[in-house]
Formats: sequence, C-alpha cells, structure tokens
Amino acid sequence: MQAQDPLTSPLALETAIDRRPLTASPDTSVAEVIAMMSKAQSSCVLPSLELSRNIVLMGEARASAILVVEGSQLLGVFSEREAIQAITTNQNLAETRVDQVMQQPAIALTQTEHQDVFTALALLRQHQIQHLPVVDPQGQWVGLVTPASIRNVLQLDELLKSKPLVELAAAPAVQAPVTTTLLDLAQLMLAHRVDYVVLSAATPTHEVPTPVGIILERHIIQLWALGLDLSRIPTQEVMSAALPCFPASESVLVAYWEMQQQRVQRLGVSGEVGELLSVISPTSFLYSLDLDEMCSAVAQLQRSIEDFEVEKNQRTQNWHTDLETQLLENPAELLEQLQCSQILTAMALHIRESLNLNEILQTAVNEVRRFLQTDRVIIYRFNPDMSGTVVVESVAEGWRPALNSNIRDTCFGQNYAQAYKKGRTQVTEDIYRAGLTQCHIDILVLYDIRASLVVPILQGEHLWGLLCAYHCAGPRRWRQFEVELLKQLATHMAIAIQQSELYHQVQNELAERKRAEEQLKLSLKEKEVLLKEIHHRVKNNLQVISSVLRLQSDYVKDDKILALFNDSQNRIRSMALIHEKLYQSSNLLKINFDEYIRDLTENLIRSYVAFASTVTLTTNAIGVWLNIDTAIPCGLIINELVSNALKHAFSGSNPDNEIQISITSGNDNQFTLIVRDNGIGFPEDIDFRNTESLGLELVCVFTEQLDGAIALDRSNGTAFVITFSEIGNIGRT
Repeated sequence: MQAQDPLTSPLALETAIDRRPLTASPDTSVAEVIAMMSKAQSSCVLPSLELSRNIVLMGEARASAILVVEGSQLLGVFSEREAIQAITTNQNLAETRVDQVMQQPAIALTQTEHQDVFTALALLRQHQIQHLPVVDPQGQWVGLVTPASIRNVLQLDELLKSKPLVELAAAPAVQAPVTTTLLDLAQLMLAHRVDYVVLSAATPTHEVPTPVGIILERHIIQLWALGLDLSRIPTQEVMSAALPCFPASESVLVAYWEMQQQRVQRLGVSGEVGELLSVISPTSFLYSLDLDEMCSAVAQLQRSIEDFEVEKNQRTQNWHTDLETQLLENPAELLEQLQCSQILTAMALHIRESLNLNEILQTAVNEVRRFLQTDRVIIYRFNPDMSGTVVVESVAEGWRPALNSNIRDTCFGQNYAQAYKKGRTQVTEDIYRAGLTQCHIDILVLYDIRASLVVPILQGEHLWGLLCAYHCAGPRRWRQFEVELLKQLATHMAIAIQQSELYHQVQNELAERKRAEEQLKLSLKEKEVLLKEIHHRVKNNLQVISSVLRLQSDYVKDDKILALFNDSQNRIRSMALIHEKLYQSSNLLKINFDEYIRDLTENLIRSYVAFASTVTLTTNAIGVWLNIDTAIPCGLIINELVSNALKHAFSGSNPDNEIQISITSGNDNQFTLIVRDNGIGFPEDIDFRNTESLGLELVCVFTEQLDGAIALDRSNGTAFVITFSEIGNIGRT
C-alpha cells in the first residue's frame, strides 16, 4: 500500500487549523474587544438555519477567542476567560488596552510537515487550554486550533458509541443557587476555571438540588456588552433552557445526538439518585478519553476505508466493461432476477388483497432483507418538519433494533429533501467515504450502519418516506439490479399507502360528518365561550405587561423616566379594563361605557394620588354602549386627558377642584365626549395639535382613528370636546 503524504492526510494539522480567527491590534481597548466577541457570539448560531452541530461548534469556538496581532506577528490570546477576568475587576475597560490583559502566547504550535491533529490535541490536553495558536517556522501567525476544529476532523463515532458518559465525567459540576447574581457567577467561573455554572433550586420532592438552567461565559460577556449591571440582573431572566441530564451509564454518542436534537451545547451527567455529577460539552471526550485509544480508533477506521478502496479497485480492474451483460447471461444472475420479479408480484398481490398497510409493508421489508442478505431494512416516514419515525423494520439477529425510533436529521431538510422529492436514489458503499454530513453519519453510526441503499417513497410531489436497506457488518458494493428492486418496491409501496390512506380518508370523512352534525348544535355556545376566554386572556396578558413595567420601574431612578413608565401602565390598564368588561358582560359585542369610565377614573385617581387628593371627579355616560373598536381609542383619549388634568390643571389644594367627563349621543349615531376641568386653564401660547407632549399627541392620533373632530374650549378652565361616530357597526343598545 502506498504511503500517504502527511500534508494531504485527513489527520494532517492543516485540516484542523481555523485560518479565519478573530483578530485585534494590541492598542484596541478591552471594551471594544469584548464587544467584537459578543457580536460574533450572537451571530454564530441562527436556529432558523438548522445548521449541523460541527458548524455551530466551529462558529462558537471562533467567537470565544481573539488573537492579538501586530502585522503578521502573534502577541497574545484574549479568550472568554480573560474577558470574564477583566469584567470582574471593575476597571475602566474602555481605557484599558487588550495587550495589558491578554494571555501571552507562551503556548503556541509551530507548524511542520510531521505534525498532525494529535500533536495539537496533546498540547491542548497538557496545558488544559481551549485555544492553540499556530505559527509558521518564521513566527508569523497562521491560524487557531480549537477542540471544535479537531472534533470536526476526527471520526470517532464507533469509539464514542461504546463509551459511557461516566468516562467523561471528570471534574465535579460547579453549581450555584438560582438566586446568585451574575457577577458572583462570573467570579465562581474564574475560581473553578470553568466556562459554565449550573443553576440549581431545592425542591421538596428531591433530596438533592435540581438543575434548572445553566449560565455560560458567553452569556455574561453578551450582557456586559449591552451595558447591563451584572450585580443587579435577576439570573432567572437570562439563564438558558433547562440542562438536559443523562445517567452516567448512557452511551456518549447517544447523549451527543440528543444534545444536537435539543440544540444545546452542554448536558449533565447524573448519578444513581439523580445528583448532578458533571457537565460535558461536545468536545469533552478530547480531554477525557485515552489518547492512544483515540489514535487506534482513527487508525482502524482509516485502514478499513483503505482496505475497502483496495478491494473496490481490484474488482474494477478484474471486471470487464460489459460486466452487466455477462451477469445477465449467468444462471445465478437470472435466478436473482426471477426472485426480484417474485417479490414484486407478491407485493402487488398483497396490495390487491389487503387494506392493512402495516402488514403489507412488513412483508415487503422481510422479503427484501432475506433476498439482499443484508442486516437491516426499514421504512422511514417523515413528519411535516422533516423529522421522522422508523415505522417498519426487519433486522438481523444481533443488531440494535431501530423500530419506532424518532430521528431528526437537522441537515436533511437543507441538503437532501429536494433531491429525494425529485426521485433521487442514494447508493452508499461506505458512509465514511460518501461525503455525508457529520450529523448524518452520527445517526447512521447509532444503528451500526456502514453501507446504505435509500430510495424515496413519493405521493405525487410529496415525500412520504424512505425505503432503506442497510449493511452493518462492513462496506458493501450494491449491484444495479438491487437498486432497481428497491425503486420498484418503493413504487408499489406508494400505491399501497395511497390505497390505504384513501380508505381511511373515506372512513374518517363519514365519522367527521357525523361529528360535524353534533358540533353544529353547540357551535354558537362554544364561540361565545371562546370569545369570552380571548377577552380574558388578553386582559391577563395586558396586566402582565403592566406588572412588568411596574417591576422595571423599581430600577428607574430618573423621575421623568419613572413618569413615562407610570403613564404607559395607565394606558395598558385602560385597554385591559375594556377586555375585562367584555369578559364579564353578557353582551360580547358592546361595552357599557358609563360603568367603564367610572372604573377607569378610579384607577387614575389611585395612580395619581399625589395630584388627585383634593380633586372631585364626576362622570356621565348613562345609556352609552360602544363596540371594542371604538371603546379602546375612546378610553385611551379619556386616560390621556384626565391624566394631564390631574398633573397640570390645578395649582394647589382646593375643595372646589373638579374634573367632569361626559359622553352623550346625538342624531345619526354621533357621540360627543367632553373632558372638562375648572383649573388654571390651558396655556394660550401652546397649540395642543402641535406639541411635544406625548399624551396630547396620542389624543389627536386616537381622534383621527375614530374619524372624529377635536376642539379646545378655554372659556372656563379647560374643556376638550371630541365628536365621533362608532367604528364598524354603528348604534346603541
């Protein structure tokens, strides 16, 4: 066998070097560098793209460190650890240069032709670091090696499949109560030299604290970059989703696969009584497993691939270009073709005789596996989100069953779905030589698959599922007539599926028609209940928003900003009150506006108690009912005008201070709203239609929304007169 060039070897150091690391000059301020890091961290993972795990890991690794360089010379490394250290010192980071706090590049790797990824991994493990700069023999920086870039190169799925999580659970998990401040969490990370802290909460039913979330270094960096006070932010509001936990006996590969499905980058390892033993990441095995064992696993995979290639080349050299023609002349080949025809004929007969889809499909996969002498044949059905389930399986003894397994390949929808919809057939002789994505390989390795033959099952243009034949014992060369057999079987299966679904559709339509007749009798009552529930939920949601504003206002020290918060709360309360009235009313179309105004003004009096203690407020809207489209803007107008009067209309305490609100209806369903006070009067030099007051601006906007007119009367105090018609259905109850 010809020796492989070390520079082109799959394990050459070159393959693990990220040549696009983030860089900064030495005079850049620490604040700028952290901002750059935060921006990169925020953009490296977009869930909507459904990127594969390795792409996500590479993006996060690149964002976690910045090389400090001057020209082509490497000066140092500024990682998340240095960022957290700088944040906790309370220095003025805008005036601190990054070269004053960076990690000096004492640990760097000089690239030579004799080094491979295991050389870099050995250095990372020896010094327990996450970032290894690479320089050329002249000392000029080349790039960066990280555990993520090494993970992207090494194919260790077979090894990880057999390893339990307990072998990765080296360091005990660092935990803190959920009430701990972010600043204290940052200091805890530095003290234990970790990039996370698990937040735990005590529960009455558990003897040990229950993990409720996790905070990573990048979370603290991002929040600091936003200018937030880490000593005051409630940790519960910024922690990531709950930390998934697995028993220590679980396979590493199974845990990593679940990690990818849940789109998390950390998972917990739990003990016998549920206690949290350790926290691992997708690259933890690089620091925990035996280095020689990893080298051996990679070498064994390489030998397997090379042996298969040699065997394949030998077969190609020995076979004549007219091989397919010669095979057809061979009696054994003719017998195989006859067996193919028998399988297809039996499939067609089953379709005509039975409507039991599961029975038809199970018979088909059993016959295919027996004929192909392969280890596993399955039918995989897709869900609308392109995840799916193994619905039928025939598997040889000794191999792990896959029946009913739920699988979500995050790369499938992006890379393969359209091709399969167009009839693509995937013939894979060895999964490690077919250019498959890592997330796809991870799935196949879980079920011991080494070679695969996959054809689509189509319903028109809809991709219903896949018919898959798998060889687990090793690589396999699939013959053309085997491919054709599966393609024709997939066509027969599509007919059986369509026939079965049509039958069930007819049965469902009959049952649905009967249910519809019953539902029609109750639909009016259900709609009424539903509409009430909607008003109730909207009211609750608005109250939640008001409560959030109130809680946030506790942190506001500026009186002007606090006043804005209070005004916003009152506006939200005025809208929530309308939905509350509709929920409580027997008439879901209109609201009793007289009752609404009284409750609204009582809320305002309580809100502006400092101004309203000596003000009498009277209302009159008897017999006025308005629909919700009219009531909301009208209620907001009243809210703004009464608030302004309480704050500005009266110069001092006087028992004669009074605010009057009245709304009357006239001809042609016209309504007149008057908000009057007997205070000091509206200033002559201010045009209420053109003022910087947000409240008066909103009054004008809501009046336009009602298609109404507004006038100001200064003759006796201040009176705003607004005329309008009801929006939508006009009229009074």
